[in-house]
Amino acid sequence: MWKKCNTFILAALSLYLCNGLISCAHAHSLVFGPELFASESGKSQRVVKRFSVHDVGQKFFVSVQSGSGSEKGAGRGAIKINGKLIVSSDELGKQLKMLTKPIKLQTKNIISVEGTGEAPIIVTIMSLKEQTVTVKIPPLGDKVILDGYAMIEFPAGSFDGAQDVRMSITASPSIQSIFEADATGPRLPYEIRINTGDKAPTMDISVGLKYPDSFFSSYYQMHIFAQLHDNPDAPDVHDRFVMIDSGLDDVLEMTMATLPKYAFSNRYGKNGTYEAIITVGLVH
Repeated sequence: MWKKCNTFILAALSLYLCNGLISCAHAHSLVFGPELFASESGKSQRVVKRFSVHDVGQKFFVSVQSGSGSEKGAGRGAIKINGKLIVSSDELGKQLKMLTKPIKLQTKNIISVEGTGEAPIIVTIMSLKEQTVTVKIPPLGDKVILDGYAMIEFPAGSFDGAQDVRMSITASPSIQSIFEADATGPRLPYEIRINTGDKAPTMDISVGLKYPDSFFSSYYQMHIFAQLHDNPDAPDVHDRFVMIDSGLDDVLEMTMATLPKYAFSNRYGKNGTYEAIITVGLVH
């Protein structure tokens, strides 16, 4: 049987549309998923679900992520929305990691996922809606909360003065490529950016990311991954995502971890500002 469960509304995403694929970034919010489908038996299974949207005039995108190419039985199948084929079996059969396409939705919608393979398929549908929050962190420390999505806490002494901290959510294709380079499993189809302006925090911070019920019900472990840059003078060493040992808070439905201060880099933020980039990945 395919594993199915309702997901917790998680995040806003940012995407760029170019030739039917995502290539740049605008903030988005979820209208379906992320939902994980996996077949333990390897037999073809079909799952049908219904969902609603309020403003059909918005732009919508569907993100489909197959299992890591290193897994046996990579996810294969087809996805239809309101009877229209959106992702074919040929596309999923190429062991792609993540595919994003623009779609049109109705007030009431039906999504059909049919596939086979031991590796999971993660399906997410997004709509255009900005999701960002900015908080002025005093020297005594404080929290930044993006309701339903993520929470970060700066301890006292993180900054020597009041510092504006902005948290936002994006889904950058370039970030996805960096994650896939060393990935052992799939991830949430977005990343959270924590921008601290012209100063990086002087202390490690606590982070919590919401996870969908479908991830919790899967056979994977959940960990937070942070993007780090290795020695820029080494030509063969590039940015990569590093797993941070994480725990689960079943009450908050969050993956929790301590983010090291060196995860903040002025390579990532605009105009040389300091930024950390994190996501939740699934590990066997």
